Amino acid sequence: MAVLNIFALSLLISFPSSPAHTIERAFLENSPQILRSLFTSSGDIPLSLPDPLSCADQVSPGQAYFLFERIFADFKTTEFFVDARLSTLYDRPGGILNARWSLRNLRTGAQYPFRVFFYLIPESAGPGGTGPPDTARVLKIAEIRAERL
Repeated sequence: MAVLNIFALSLLISFPSSPAHTIERAFLENSPQILRSLFTSSGDIPLSLPDPLSCADQVSPGQAYFLFERIFADFKTTEFFVDARLSTLYDRPGGILNARWSLRNLRTGAQYPFRVFFYLIPESAGPGGTGPPDTARVLKIAEIRAERL
């Protein structure tokens, strides 16, 4: 029985981390570098972030990186909880991941809670999201929307 449990644990550890876990880690560590690895390479990313972040635009993955670098320089994440269930859409691939994000302005100390929605799409795991159709698929962030609570 112990051998079976060790085998099951080693099997779970060998799987790559889920996108929910990686997104959570990126926000808790205030790391735009981790987020950059999660952005889709197949096009622009629509971002909609309310005040005080005030962003509503379609940006390239590189621009999204610099935007989150600026956000994480001015604000510190105080909590980030992900609902690991992925809400699927009937007519589109991928799904929506929900999270609660609270952050604090480093200059004023003001706290801001948000509900954040990440639209994740399947993408080839090869460099630049390209590769043969039979290669592994991973979920990448294609859109981020937030609303203030």
